Amino acid sequence: MILVAILFFYTILLSLISYKQICFLKQEKYKKAQILSENDYIVAADIAIENEKFKLFSNLFTFVINTAWIWFGFYYLREFFIEENSRLENTLFLLAFLIITSIVNLPINLYEYFVKDKAHGFSNMTLKIFIQDFFKTILLTLIFGFLIIYALLFCYDFFNSLWWIAAFIFSFFVILIINLIYPTLIAPIFNKVQKLEDENLQNKISSLMQKCGFYANGIYVIDASKRDKRLNAYFGGLFKNKRVVLFDTLLKALSEKELLAVLGHELGHFVHKDIVKNLFNSAFMVFLLFFIFAHLPQNLYLEAHLENVNAGVFALLLIFGNIFSFLISPLLNFISRKNEFAADLHGAKVTSKEDMKNALLALAKENKAFIKTSKIYTFFYLSHPSIYDRIKALS
Repeated sequence: MILVAILFFYTILLSLISYKQICFLKQEKYKKAQILSENDYIVAADIAIENEKFKLFSNLFTFVINTAWIWFGFYYLREFFIEENSRLENTLFLLAFLIITSIVNLPINLYEYFVKDKAHGFSNMTLKIFIQDFFKTILLTLIFGFLIIYALLFCYDFFNSLWWIAAFIFSFFVILIINLIYPTLIAPIFNKVQKLEDENLQNKISSLMQKCGFYANGIYVIDASKRDKRLNAYFGGLFKNKRVVLFDTLLKALSEKELLAVLGHELGHFVHKDIVKNLFNSAFMVFLLFFIFAHLPQNLYLEAHLENVNAGVFALLLIFGNIFSFLISPLLNFISRKNEFAADLHGAKVTSKEDMKNALLALAKENKAFIKTSKIYTFFYLSHPSIYDRIKALS
């Protein structure tokens, strides 16, 4: 079967990349430690190896689930939901597919949070928070997923052979809306969001932003530590809705100078207009996705038991879209890594080179991230350069 063969060879390719990465990490683990202490170097390598083995298993698990959907899953789902092939029936068909997939993936998620990440001291996740997050996600899927799917199916019904152009325009509009409302409406559903209370730090961040011509609607802190100990910060929203969001873990782990260097890096993306470029890169990918899946041979729908199901094209897109994204990712990752190097230089420029290097080192230590990756892994996966390459570039 063509579809299963595509999934099979895609999974084999992912497995080979993971195998090469594991071999690389095992070799590097016993070399002389660089940047990190010898103990941190070995621990980070062990964690990276375990993460890659977990990714290997996850990819095989996904292959089995997607194959099951093609062999019999879509058939039974079609028999249950599709009678007249109406827009409502097709919307419910896709919603059921999304929710069932989320439920089937629960064992993987439970193992990741409560076994793998707990063992390495990353996860603070409790069963209560996990269950709350799951049902919140399901509720958001039912509400917003229903509206988005129904609108896409309207494009499919109303615009005939040009449906994919209308669907692309609508999808790009949805991407903009999500970017706009995420910091103020979606993030608070999952995290407690409050304004930064440290006035001295707030003034220094505001001064740094003004230096870069960036104006935000406030500086906020989220309680990321209730789930995870990893460090992060981001600039969310668009237009007048922009805000600075700091993880509370970042405030605890980094010095003031290191924190300002991290924000200087993020501001570098704003100065270089990377945010706008990434939006258009996303739009380009969505455009190509809709174009390709709008012109699939009809026998593929027969093979997946999706004949005479208007939602079939979107079901196949949800399963096989990742393969297309993976194939185009080397180009996008190459562009992204260049942007990250440039943002590091900007962070060093508005603070200092040493502060930027210390910040990267602190991030590596706290996140227990191994500082190097193999060339093939970098080529396919890394949107950010390795910590080793970033510090080397700054030096």
